[in-house]
Amino acid sequence: MFEGPSLLRIAYAANILILVPVASSMFFSGGTSGVFEGKVPDSEGLRLLVGSLWFAILLGSAAGLALPAIFAPLLLVQIVYKATWLITYVWPNRDDPGVPMGISVIFLGIVLTYPLLLWFSGVWRAAE
Repeated sequence: MFEGPSLLRIAYAANILILVPVASSMFFSGGTSGVFEGKVPDSEGLRLLVGSLWFAILLGSAAGLALPAIFAPLLLVQIVYKATWLITYVWPNRDDPGVPMGISVIFLGIVLTYPLLLWFSGVWRAAE
């Protein structure tokens, strides 16, 4: 049913669905309070840094719909930075009610599924 580039398009489409409201909130409305459930102090610098990163991923994901294999490294960057945040912040503080669980669960879902999409799309195996 799904193979090759179609699998990558699933990841790009998921990114777009997730990031349109998230990135727009970073620039135009609630800032980090909505995304981080009010558990991370809002600051203009943090909001613009994270918003800019997520906006870049949003644009790259839109381009990835047209050129899935070329933009596959964008998915790898997401896996690395989200796994790093989960390992260095969420896991050590997992019992702290101050950890934003909504975004943590989304990040975990991406970290667990995007490697599979990359593998089964053939992108990683092309180098063998």
